Amino acid sequence: MKRLRIRIHPYSTSYSHPADRRRLVSWAKDRKHELVASDSRDIDFVFISEGTDFLRASNSCGAPKVFDLIDGYLGTNSFPNDLLRGSIKSFLRQHRTYPRPYSSIVAETCEKVDLVICSSEEQKTTIYPYNQNVHVILDNHSEFPFLKFNAYSQERKKVLFWEGTTFTLEGIERLLSTATLQDFQVNLVTDVKHPRLTGRFLNQSVVKRLAKNLPDTSYELTPWSLSNVIEKAKLSSTAILPVDTRDQLQVLKPENRLLIMFRLALPCFASNIPSYARVENNIGCRITCKSLQEWEYFVNKSVLDSAWAENQVNLGQRYLKENHSEEIIFDKWDKAIQTIL
Repeated sequence: MKRLRIRIHPYSTSYSHPADRRRLVSWAKDRKHELVASDSRDIDFVFISEGTDFLRASNSCGAPKVFDLIDGYLGTNSFPNDLLRGSIKSFLRQHRTYPRPYSSIVAETCEKVDLVICSSEEQKTTIYPYNQNVHVILDNHSEFPFLKFNAYSQERKKVLFWEGTTFTLEGIERLLSTATLQDFQVNLVTDVKHPRLTGRFLNQSVVKRLAKNLPDTSYELTPWSLSNVIEKAKLSSTAILPVDTRDQLQVLKPENRLLIMFRLALPCFASNIPSYARVENNIGCRITCKSLQEWEYFVNKSVLDSAWAENQVNLGQRYLKENHSEEIIFDKWDKAIQTIL
């Protein structure tokens, strides 16, 4: 492939947002393509991220357009919430269109572009009615090191690890407030403020929120950074990825976070959503939990049976190396982009 000039509509102007640096930006850097952040006619294609006014960007004429749709907004969800999200974003001019369900804004964008890239097979199914050129590409996780499993001393074993955005706090709060895991210390790594309105406004203190919702849980909250994630993972024994399965947006999430836990050499247990269940089936080792009793059983088993926990990590890391190396990811980008050139 020749060196390309790409007009990018990114999440962040510095390309520091994970949805920038772990996706197109990492591929473009490796392949030595040029990213152009200003309007220019001398470009090969336009790349539109989910964190911008993607409908407006899709209306531009000229070069082929690629929409990076990493969330499952086209899945079946609550119509009132869908309408509210779209109307608020329209009112705040985050998307310059009339008030309507957010999914309709996403669907119209999919119809207008030449290629949609998403992050799970389930998302692909929801996108296909609006655009048949859909490719599934997960994030590039190379910023996280491949660690080796460490059988912790008995007094350090019962330490759970969770990291994620504040938009997924509901899942961890529900699990820790209902499951019998009170004898575990929990390392939580996330942002200290949660923007309750459209992901930008009405910041809520996560410190106060957790103090209210998890009064009986022993936890430590650490601000999210790459170094903090790695440090706290090393001090933990087991990762947990509970998902609020009442929210279809969460149910359609890809397996990115699970794969990161394997890179960090943590045995991991997760809610039974399709992406996690698919990895479970592929590696041949238990990952998903379908009830509180299963959460309690497998989390405890992971700290009581280090050989069993190590086997899950080893299987997970082998799966990563065989299916999710940097070169495999970049090859998927090559093939997807070639469809529009």
